[in-house]
Parts: sequence; structure tokens; C-alpha cells
Amino acid sequence: MKTIVITGANKGVGLALVKHFISDFKVVALSRSYDNLINIKSDNLTFHRVDISDLSRLKDVFESITNIDYLINCAAVFESQTLLKQSFDKVEEIIDVNLKGTLFTTKLTLDKMKKGRIVNISSVSGLHGIENQSVYSSTKHSLNGLQESLNFELIKKGIQVTNINPGGINTPLWNKNNPYNGDLNKLLTPEDIVKTVKFILDFREGVVIKNITLFPDNEIH
Repeated sequence: MKTIVITGANKGVGLALVKHFISDFKVVALSRSYDNLINIKSDNLTFHRVDISDLSRLKDVFESITNIDYLINCAAVFESQTLLKQSFDKVEEIIDVNLKGTLFTTKLTLDKMKKGRIVNISSVSGLHGIENQSVYSSTKHSLNGLQESLNFELIKKGIQVTNINPGGINTPLWNKNNPYNGDLNKLLTPEDIVKTVKFILDFREGVVIKNITLFPDNEIH
């Protein structure tokens, strides 16, 4: 049975990914909290309470993992706010989790991955700037550079990297931190992202899928 590591696994898209893949994969779920994960009863699930920006703790977690076939970088911090009004603490948190945490997790994964796929849940904010998302957009733009560079570095090793760039998703992260004046029923769902990840993981070896962008038809990108 193959092993898949999922970050940000306790809520929203991450939790939906865990629930989908738990029947066919050994799932290693990483999250800062675990109140939802603890309710999933499966021998295929191992979860660790960890902040992926805490490198020392993250290294301890990865020492317990022997082999990784797939990594889904899903953990993220988001706040809709102008740079002028955003606190330095929040700026630091967004950078630490979205950028540093993703880099740390990916680097540690590569030590355990012989071949496979890495999927970064990025954002349309990583393709162009969006008002009130200066810091968040900066971190998501960085994932484009990460994906491009890693594909050059890893292609001969049989490891491919893909960014998924979704628009608005109806999750607690979005609803808590981004007032939405449109039709909530138009937003993407976590299940839309699960289907996209599954499409990538099911694709035959040797094919690089660099980016997939999807968004509701009431958004313009």
C-alpha cells in the first residue's frame, strides 16, 4: 500500500483529502490540531500534531516515516487584509506556514521519496495579485518558483511536481478570513480539489502536470 502525506489535514480541503484517500493509502496527516482527525477510525491513518514551520518538531515526525509516494502540501494561513493594516505577527505566520513550512515539508519528503508526485495546493493569488492579499499572494507566487525549479531538479528521479491554483473554496479558512459578497453556492468545494488531486495522482508515470487552475464562473482571473 502506498503512502501519502497530507499537511493541513484537520480541516477543509486537507480533511476531505484524508477521508478520500484513507481507504486505498496509508495516510500520514499533519496538522496543528486534530479534533476532526481523531474521529476517523482507520488503521491506515497516522496523524501528527505539528506546526510545519517548526522544523525541529517536523524533523522528529519525519523520522517515523519510512517511505513516501505522494505529498500533498495543503497547509496554509490566509487573511484578507491590506499590507498596511496587517499585523507583523500575521505577516510572519503566513510566510512561516505557506512558504517556509511548505519548503521544510517538501525537503524532508524528498529524503523518503524514490519516485512519485508532489502536489501543492496553491491559489489563483499565486498567478496574479489580488486586493487585500499582498502577503498571501506573495507566498503563493513563491510556490510557482518552487514547482518550476523542482521539476527541473527531480524529473530524472521520477518525481513530478504540480501546483493546483483554485479560486474561492467554501471552507472554514475562506469563510472566517474573507468576507464574500457573492453567491456562496458558486464557490468551489473541497471535493472539487479532491477530484483534481486524484486526477493528478492517477496519471501515468513520466508525465509532468505543471499547473491546474480552476475557479467559480462568477470570478474573473
